[in-house]
Amino acid sequence: MRLSLIAATLIAGATLSGCKAVDFTEKRRLADPIMELGDGPSETHFQQKCFYSREGSAGGIGSSAGGGCGCY
Repeated sequence: MRLSLIAATLIAGATLSGCKAVDFTEKRRLADPIMELGDGPSETHFQQKCFYSREGSAGGIGSSAGGGCGCY
């Protein structure tokens, strides 16, 4: 019982020590476009290329029809 209380206290102390308010000078870093969760155009293109290459039936993103090898 005492060991679990000590363990709970240590875990709570370690968890709560990581909480910190963000200064106004650091908020510009959080507003950087690279911090967005959405994919950029190059990531979307890469994901579509991988998807269409696996499918093999859509012909890729471009106008040429591929056979599932990832070629354009």
